[in-house]
Amino acid sequence: MLRPLLPAAAALALLAVTCTTPSSPPPAETLVGDPRGAALFDRHCAVCHGRMGDADTSVAALLLPRPAAFRDGLFKLVSTDNGVPSEDDLVRMLRRGMPGSTMFAFDWLPEADLRGLARHVLHLAIDGRAASIARTSAAAGRPLAPADATAEAERQLRPGATVAIGQPIAREAADLDAGHLLYERHCATCHGPDGRGLPGTANWPTDGTWLWPRDLTAGYLRGGASHRDLTCRIRAGMPGARMPPAPLSVAETDTLVAYVRSLIPDSAEEHHVQWRRTIRAAKVPALPAADDDAAFGAIEGVRLPIVPVWWRKDAVHEVVLRAAHDGADVALRVEWSDGTQDAQAGHGQTMGDGIAVQFATTMDPPLLPMGSAAEPVNVWRWHAFDPRAVAGMTDLLGGQRHAGLDVGVGSAGTTAAESLRLGGPVSARTATGSGQPLQATTRWRDGRWTVTLRRQLAARSNDEVALAVGAPRLFALAVWNGAVDRSPASKSITTWHVLELQP
Repeated sequence: MLRPLLPAAAALALLAVTCTTPSSPPPAETLVGDPRGAALFDRHCAVCHGRMGDADTSVAALLLPRPAAFRDGLFKLVSTDNGVPSEDDLVRMLRRGMPGSTMFAFDWLPEADLRGLARHVLHLAIDGRAASIARTSAAAGRPLAPADATAEAERQLRPGATVAIGQPIAREAADLDAGHLLYERHCATCHGPDGRGLPGTANWPTDGTWLWPRDLTAGYLRGGASHRDLTCRIRAGMPGARMPPAPLSVAETDTLVAYVRSLIPDSAEEHHVQWRRTIRAAKVPALPAADDDAAFGAIEGVRLPIVPVWWRKDAVHEVVLRAAHDGADVALRVEWSDGTQDAQAGHGQTMGDGIAVQFATTMDPPLLPMGSAAEPVNVWRWHAFDPRAVAGMTDLLGGQRHAGLDVGVGSAGTTAAESLRLGGPVSARTATGSGQPLQATTRWRDGRWTVTLRRQLAARSNDEVALAVGAPRLFALAVWNGAVDRSPASKSITTWHVLELQP
């Protein structure tokens, strides 16, 4: 059970939503399933949200925040006066994803596919609501025919009118004192007097999705920070976060939004959005030595947001990637902050620091990277020590004794690594040790890891992907912080990005 809600805007900025323009409710046919959307959902979404939208999957159990159960019919991103998302609401959410969770952006999909996905999600909600209505009616001794239950569910889940949107107030013209008073009355109880949240909110009881009030200053806004976005959040509420609409006038909302925007840094809005990025590996006459910081410093570094699958503030949240090739070999240098060097097995230390780079074998893999038997991935993996050396290690992915997900035993700088083929999380138990040696040079200094991985462009076996100029490859990253990641399933991950080797 959730604790009782505080004033209507108290959970302000837990999520953001982009509003649509006012319109009449859509016709009933827009609420039915979409065949293309159903296929996309099965491929990219069902692993977390469940094929029927119940979020009851083995992967969902490993994620925090837990994926939404669409069959419940409660959505966080709404812009309507009845709390039901419009198709546009869902499309905009899909395009941007949900920073602060493992819901990545679908910005790489065309508009028609996004709309198909949105229609299918609404169809799952209707199906779940219809089943609930039928159960309730049967329990009351008044059973309904399936068609009647569905018709009632469609009526209940028809989006209302878009909430009223005022006008943005320029910072220099904003009455921040008045906005501050509104903030203290409606928001500060959860978000704190300075917008940074309150200690202990992570332990508040929830429905399992861990809907903690957000730190407005940290960049984990699940939508935009525009006037329209914040207005929708306040006036439409967030049913999936148990946040009701705020009882404020349009003018009061404009004043409150102006103050909240003053708390959000300019760079925060998109800081942790998991867009699909393109990294261009420059061609150089010769790859620099791994310890040549000056030469690598001349190669453009691309910041990539990375999200822990089990949310923790002290997990890894971003990396910097540099890539280059010389026509024969490619080098990937990845840097990230980590306050402790976890490079030796010991009592209570079951996972070391580490990194994996996954390359897809197609340009259209399922969104959650790990591969499958039908679509394997080529993984370059390095860990500071091998958890097989730790007696009693339990693999959370299967609840069995750990059979070895990681390779590499040695001191930092000389640790071994390998390139191997994986066909899903379970295959990692048996695939480790079967791969090709991979050159890895590592360094931990002043609270920061630098790992340089190098491999020839040509594939050395059928288990590897070939890399070539003019042949883009999708890749994703995973990073382990051994101080907080206690199993191979606990890590920080990115969405798929594109690697292009420049001529």
